[in-house]
Amino acid sequence: HDSFFALGGHSLLAVQMIDQLRRRGVRLAVQDLFKTPVLSALARRLTPLDESPVPDNLIPKNARCITPEMLPLVSLTQPEIDRVVASVQGGVQNVQDIYGLSPLQDGILFHHLLATQGDPYLLVGQMAFNDRRSLDRYLAALQRVVARHDILRTGFVWQGVTVPVQVVWREAPLAIGELTLDPADGPIGRQLAE
Repeated sequence: HDSFFALGGHSLLAVQMIDQLRRRGVRLAVQDLFKTPVLSALARRLTPLDESPVPDNLIPKNARCITPEMLPLVSLTQPEIDRVVASVQGGVQNVQDIYGLSPLQDGILFHHLLATQGDPYLLVGQMAFNDRRSLDRYLAALQRVVARHDILRTGFVWQGVTVPVQVVWREAPLAIGELTLDPADGPIGRQLAE
């Protein structure tokens, strides 16, 4: 009858507990834990995982076009699919999958469109490297991470379609540009931010 948080629970432990419950076939949403932190009450709210199968990806690597039948998770017309594909660098051969946004992604898109200056989900950071070799190794490692994780190769398309979609690119090369900055023009960090 104790509270998860009174027992020392925190966000990292919450994520770990939710993952262990999922592995045991039980669903628990983070918001349910915050709404019902008393463990005995929380246990009564647990539900079995919905074992709905996720359909296979029907877009082959060598596809010359993508048709509505290849997209079981979203309903788009052929002209809409063609507009989505046209937004992808490399065209149809670089489209791994297309499907609708999750509720969280819908919220991200909403806030992006609502923003009048900047993007609330855009994070900016700066790093320094001792030499060019270290920078090149970092960029190569980052490219490998992008190649490995679909979410880092996923973009949203909302213009020209009846429902916003996410598009997973097969390949998303990092866009790398080089600038030459002069310390006489002010602090380098400020110049980079500008």
